[in-house]
Amino acid sequence: MQSLDSWLEYIAGQHWQEIDMGLERMRTMVARMALQRPAAKIITVAGTNGKGSTCVACEELLQAQGLSTGVTLSPHVVAFNERIRINGVDADDDLIIAAFTAVEAARTDAAAGLVPLTYFEFSALAALWCFKRCAVEVAVLEIGLGGRLDAFNAIDADVAVITSIGIDHEAFLGTDRDAIGLEKAGILRAGQEVVLGSDMPASVMARCAQLQLRPLLVDQEFEIRAQDAQHWSARQRDGGAPTLASVPYGQCAPHNLLLAYLAASRVADMALTEVGEVAQRVRLPGRMQSVDWLQRRWLLDVAHNPAGVEFLVQQLRARDLNPAAIVCGMLSDKQHNAVFERLRHEYQVPWFCMPTEGERGMTAREVADALQGETKRPHVTACEDWQTLTEQVNSATQPGNVILVLGSFNLIEQFHLIDKSQHFQPTR
Repeated sequence: MQSLDSWLEYIAGQHWQEIDMGLERMRTMVARMALQRPAAKIITVAGTNGKGSTCVACEELLQAQGLSTGVTLSPHVVAFNERIRINGVDADDDLIIAAFTAVEAARTDAAAGLVPLTYFEFSALAALWCFKRCAVEVAVLEIGLGGRLDAFNAIDADVAVITSIGIDHEAFLGTDRDAIGLEKAGILRAGQEVVLGSDMPASVMARCAQLQLRPLLVDQEFEIRAQDAQHWSARQRDGGAPTLASVPYGQCAPHNLLLAYLAASRVADMALTEVGEVAQRVRLPGRMQSVDWLQRRWLLDVAHNPAGVEFLVQQLRARDLNPAAIVCGMLSDKQHNAVFERLRHEYQVPWFCMPTEGERGMTAREVADALQGETKRPHVTACEDWQTLTEQVNSATQPGNVILVLGSFNLIEQFHLIDKSQHFQPTR
């Protein structure tokens, strides 16, 4: 196979299930490829929401200290290369192809036997191979689903981060926060440094106690305040270090920036002031991402569950941003009505529903019906294509308005792939 696209098509068909959770295959492959330590220091990041932002913030903080980094992200928004970052840059096709070639050779070893791998496992092994090949000093690994049985949990990390616990992926992780927290806490090891986000359930704290870990809790370490619509501040509660003041809001929320600081500072000496210096450099598609188009500000966020939406609302409030319309596209296994009701309570604005793609995809009409539940409400419009959507949004809003786009990675991907040079206008 000569192209990355052909490799991606190939690895998508090497296992009979899209998701097959378990560590046996990964542990076998990690041992075969000698990838147990892909970097001198390893940070693993789990959580329901905020993982990607925390990983990229770690990357920026570590690079500010002159350290080389490898970071994994999932899923990607536009290109697979986003999943493997080397020193802040997406890995190029040649490096990823070389990694896939190495993984394929190891899994098809004639003497040891074939190891069937899922798409995510193939990707995870390729990322670890790239980090070892490039001799990065710190690897930051984003857990894809859960924690205990996730592919990256085959690697023992020096620092474990759990960003948040919310209800999502119930079919795999459980139906309440304690059950989901226990799955996420599966990344913890005795002797680790541990960093925890806000509002951890009892199951996570109990696991820490069982392993005799002393976690750093962001809420116990910092008091975060909105200074004004453009800036935030943070005070260390022990009073032993300088307070962060007038940090400009960027794509990354203060909570996740400070989580990243607590994690990165476990492997490298750095001052709290580094957080303020890198805040504006943390950029990630679909995380509070702002795009000016059609004389409006399109705010893109991958929030797709109630906890993620609640966090998003807090960030919009802090920035004094009030959407004039909401564009939503969700997958079939999400809590559609809970997302809708939380945002409808906050913003009395028209909604425009878009289709999503893939096995769990929905038509725009199905999204609209699922969001509203049994009670149909006015101002919820199904738009099956972007031409129709932009005509409807333009008719319902004014130049300069904020348009919130959320609900799934797939919807954000669609937005990035449409031709922005097409200046759609209302037909009226």
